[in-house]
Amino acid sequence: MSAAAGVAARPPAFPEQRFSTLTAIIAWAMIVMMIVPGDLDYSFSADTSDGNPVTRTLWLLILAVSLVIIFLRGPLALRLVRRINIYYLLFLALAFTSVIWSIDPEMTVRRLVRLLIMCSAFLAVAVGGWNPRRFQQLIRPLVTLLLAGSIVFGLARPDLAIHHETNAELLNAWHGLAPTKNALGALASFGVILSLHAWLSRETGRLGALFGAAVGGACLILSRSQTSIMATVLTAAALLLLMRTPGSMRRSVPYLATGLIILILVYSMAMLRVIPGLEVLLSPIPMITGKDLTFSGRAEIWAVVVDHIKLRPVLGSGYAAYWTMGIPTPDMESYSVIAPLHGFYPGSCHNGYLQVLNDLGAVGLVILLGYLMVYFRQSIRLYAIDRTQGALFLALLLQQATINLSEPLWLNALLFEFVFMSLATTCMARALLETDAGGRPRSAQTRPRVANRIVRAPARRPFGARS
Repeated sequence: MSAAAGVAARPPAFPEQRFSTLTAIIAWAMIVMMIVPGDLDYSFSADTSDGNPVTRTLWLLILAVSLVIIFLRGPLALRLVRRINIYYLLFLALAFTSVIWSIDPEMTVRRLVRLLIMCSAFLAVAVGGWNPRRFQQLIRPLVTLLLAGSIVFGLARPDLAIHHETNAELLNAWHGLAPTKNALGALASFGVILSLHAWLSRETGRLGALFGAAVGGACLILSRSQTSIMATVLTAAALLLLMRTPGSMRRSVPYLATGLIILILVYSMAMLRVIPGLEVLLSPIPMITGKDLTFSGRAEIWAVVVDHIKLRPVLGSGYAAYWTMGIPTPDMESYSVIAPLHGFYPGSCHNGYLQVLNDLGAVGLVILLGYLMVYFRQSIRLYAIDRTQGALFLALLLQQATINLSEPLWLNALLFEFVFMSLATTCMARALLETDAGGRPRSAQTRPRVANRIVRAPARRPFGARS
């Protein structure tokens, strides 16, 4: 009788409706503004990273609405902040503190304003309209819509949606509604992974999952982003393993996932030539990806940036202070990369780990590695409680760890990938908070047979058996 009462006393599985629509609107608006350039201006002749007056007003509205929701859910928001990945919070603290030593304080402040708005929105999403599948229910429809829109845009306006540069890597590669082909490739990678997860978990119908995977796959191929294609194939295989591993093999999943993450980090060090002799690991890369060992010229960029890092190895140049939109002027430190790169200005490190090291130094890189470690540990813990959700968060970590080998995505508040991973971080913290409070995953609560077995179990125990 007491066991039955204990089960009945658990919190109900019904999703929260309060603020659900409002937080969805601010999340969608934020993501769209970070992917689609204002006024569909794909020339990027000026610094449009902070948007036009309309988008700036929208950002301020997002901040205001988010702060109101956080205030109204104050106690819950405080509890959630205590459960968020501690290294994520340390990154925010280091980024804001870096204004003190930034080589371009004005640029750092501009990026930090954006970062503050976004973090407010992340917290509002996690405390308003919550349910255990909140993350993918919020992200997947928008990603599918943007990918389908990119295909329509490419067919209707190929002059705007397709690269027409003369170099072989960009010529006729699609970027769709995104600013670059690599951005479209990364978005398509998310689309394929989220659709595959929806099919495996049966969260959507087969036709819906098939449509999402189809438009994602089409954009992935049209973008010709080799890194995103490789990351998607690797992550899809890992997701199948995570979601379809027999019960007898589940204990090995943490070890397999750990091995994959370590392998990616080792390859990252080999690409950056951090440890002499690791270059031998790169020999299969040309055969697998079609890229040479310069990784489409990225190796030259990395070498120049590594030289710059030596100027401030501990704390870096300040958050987002080194690179600029457009061509830098001679008074900027990043102007010095143009001569070694024969007149080319890359605009970023083209490696997420190296960009963090350049911006926030060795301290920032240690915090990044700590963030990845805690994210992985929390994902494994959630996987043991809610296999469906834990598998998705692990898959996203694997995908991002791979793409960051050639794109500067980690903790980059200018890119939509930061939104997705930050939402995953806060939603995972909320899921673990609910678990510690005595709740159960929604997937388990929607199976009456499981609950009935738990309730009837005491009646089947022999007298005197251990409870």
